[in-house]
Amino acid sequence: MSAWRTIALAVELDGDQVASETVCVFAGAHALTIVTTLPQRGLAFELTSTFVGHEDVATHATHLALGPPGHRPEISVTEYEHLSVDPVLSPRDCAYEHVAIILEQLTQLGYEVSIQVPDDAFQELENR
Repeated sequence: MSAWRTIALAVELDGDQVASETVCVFAGAHALTIVTTLPQRGLAFELTSTFVGHEDVATHATHLALGPPGHRPEISVTEYEHLSVDPVLSPRDCAYEHVAIILEQLTQLGYEVSIQVPDDAFQELENR
């Protein structure tokens, strides 16, 4: 069985649903990586976010954005108050932060973006 788990998101660009896949994996007790890929021709966008945190210290996240073709890769590092974003006790909050970065990145590319997060989207993420 693969350690990768699915987070079911529905991504719309300019009012049309596009193919996407979001998966995540825990790497040890205090790290969570979430990857979203939008393989649409001409877009080919991917965001990889890794969250590392532990009680009594801030959670740090690295967000690597790749694509679309012709755009330089971008990486950013964000520090979150641990009680707000905790990869161990509240991985769902990490996923929401990941989605916020996707919205920001795709909006900057000129898309009107909508990401639907169904109630059961985090079922695999939270069943560990």
